[in-house]
Amino acid sequence: MWNLERMRFLLKKFKHPEKTFFPVLIAGTKGKGTSGYYLESILRAGAVRTGFYTSPHLETPRERIRINGRPISKKLWARGLTQIQKQLQGDPWPARLGDLTYFEVMTLLAIWVFQAQKIQAGIFEVGMGGRLDATNALDAEVSVITTIDFDHEDFLGHTIQAITREKAGIIRPGAEVVTCRQKKEAEREIWRHIRYHKAKLWKTNPGFYSEGSLQTRVQKINAAMAVQAALLLSQKQAVHLSKQTIRRGLSDFNWPGRFERFGGKPAWLIDVAHNPSSIKALVREIRSRKASLKPGPVVFGAARDKDTAKMLRFLAGLFSVIILTPLAGARSQEMAVLLAQARGLFKTVITAGDTREALNLARAVAGRHETVLVTGSFYLAGEARKELNRGRGERERK
Repeated sequence: MWNLERMRFLLKKFKHPEKTFFPVLIAGTKGKGTSGYYLESILRAGAVRTGFYTSPHLETPRERIRINGRPISKKLWARGLTQIQKQLQGDPWPARLGDLTYFEVMTLLAIWVFQAQKIQAGIFEVGMGGRLDATNALDAEVSVITTIDFDHEDFLGHTIQAITREKAGIIRPGAEVVTCRQKKEAEREIWRHIRYHKAKLWKTNPGFYSEGSLQTRVQKINAAMAVQAALLLSQKQAVHLSKQTIRRGLSDFNWPGRFERFGGKPAWLIDVAHNPSSIKALVREIRSRKASLKPGPVVFGAARDKDTAKMLRFLAGLFSVIILTPLAGARSQEMAVLLAQARGLFKTVITAGDTREALNLARAVAGRHETVLVTGSFYLAGEARKELNRGRGERERK
């Protein structure tokens, strides 16, 4: 059962390590990770020692906890988990709190690491929702609410208003809240929380810092929110951030799985879009680049709690060939379901047994000057990156 009691109990038991740094919470349906990445990069450019907690990971769980832009080491990961285990074994766990979740342990580990590494600003990407998410046990004076749309409806609600209510649960009394242009229902709900908590809302202009490194329209929206959050944090922490510093931070975009391109013939494009709204935005971005990016087949796999039917409909507006693949693990959407949903939408539908086979099939059917898109899930993106990087390494060794 979701609640904040377990997390608050843990923070008290560990003598409130979260009070040693300035926390920033980022909630929303899409763009949380990218906004957090930009915020981290800007603050690092301004010589602020940063920690960034994000999820899910692509290839290793250590990616979830970053210090100054780098995933933590295996040694620090092991030391933190060992300390948590020792502390929890010292006293009996209160049965009334229920069992700890994986996400709660990871959140506590991030907070412990941030304290141990003496970071100044801790950026926390909310896992799901906001109101009852483990990260919301942190008292954030600055928070960011990225684009809100439909996702995780079985947990968060089946209307934009209900979903926004959960996301806006991170807003604190008197806090500074940064957001972007939202759907009317979402905007009304955010304003309701702003007025209730006597907070201050900052709506961003995505065109203000349109650097050449910002590849997509979505990246510009997320970068604008990161800039505003960085400026607010700099005021509260007496950190000077010049326009040159901000531009330097925005120029360093190397966030794996976000419109990430791999060379070759065919070329590859990997994106972690994993809900209908992010797939729609991805298709729109690729269509705007058709002069330089010729779409080939799309490799698709998704979790079963996603609206895969709608995701496939958006992809069918641009792609004629799709290769369906299951994800590694029990959360994968069943292939029979994907196959039934894809039939009639695409000229050619191919099924694969796993990611490696899917990539090989895509390589076989794609034209030499086409780009293969791999999308639908963080897990698929991570598996595809491993395969493509392995293939790149093998070619370099020959």
